[in-house]
Amino acid sequence: MRKQWNPDILPLRSRNSLKLALPGYGEGSSVEIPFTVFVGGQRDPHLLVISGVHGDEYEGPAVLHDFVQEIDPAQLRGTLTLVPIANPQAFHAGARRNPADLGDLNRAFPGNATGSATERLAHLLFQELVLGNDAILSLHGWSKEAAVVPYAEYPDVHNEPGGRSCAAAHALDFEFLHPYQWPAGVLGEAALKFDIATVETEVGGMGTVTPDGQATYRDVVIRFMAHFGMQDYVGNVPRTPKIVSHTDLLANSAGLLRSRVCPGDWVERGQLLVTVHALSGECLEEVRAPRAGIVAILRTFNSVQPGARLVQLFWEAERE
Repeated sequence: MRKQWNPDILPLRSRNSLKLALPGYGEGSSVEIPFTVFVGGQRDPHLLVISGVHGDEYEGPAVLHDFVQEIDPAQLRGTLTLVPIANPQAFHAGARRNPADLGDLNRAFPGNATGSATERLAHLLFQELVLGNDAILSLHGWSKEAAVVPYAEYPDVHNEPGGRSCAAAHALDFEFLHPYQWPAGVLGEAALKFDIATVETEVGGMGTVTPDGQATYRDVVIRFMAHFGMQDYVGNVPRTPKIVSHTDLLANSAGLLRSRVCPGDWVERGQLLVTVHALSGECLEEVRAPRAGIVAILRTFNSVQPGARLVQLFWEAERE
């Protein structure tokens, strides 16, 4: 239930710059979340594009900042809400998690109005911005510690909103799509319970904003809007994606990481991927591919501790 704003009173063909306030951070301070609502020539459909859920992912915020300046509401059919930075405290800290409580916002939805700082932020976002939409595009990138090949996740559930999520993911022209059993607290997992289709995308990483990443996300957002009839898309039809699953490879040792592969590389079973070295230079472990696949995520921050994810491999699910 929205309390801080009302989309129904916004004029047709309008651009509206708004803010949410989350009080209660001590000394009378509050956290503000800027967002922009575009209302076209009609109010339906309602779409939400949100980024900055994690504070060290920057391709999404950058592309939404540009879209805010460029979109002409008179050319839209429906209501579009853009949230460039959903987690301001994590963003200012340059960290995945909220420094107020070290909570992961994408494991806290739909939130709790009287819970921790992260739970209260999740509750505010869910009540004020998520509910009432037909579909959500959640823009992510990998953390500042790793690089990723672009891909999209959609819920691996067999119901009506799950089917709409799958169809939307296929419309975005990614080479890789990953049907996912999202854990509790993920934005999409919570939104599906309210019949809101959701796609979560991953583009970029290493704490950067790049021309390639911006071009990819610009195209993705436009395709998402066009898929739901909000505007027309002029361009190539989406490619036939590879439907993938994944395997994570974790560190067993602390030390210096040395990579032998790059994101996007095809590797064979048993191929050397990375090594971890002691402070003396001694090789503590060799990490090899347990199966053939694509290097989807590669850690680029070279100081590692036990349990750190070093590599994620994609493999095509239909080959099993």
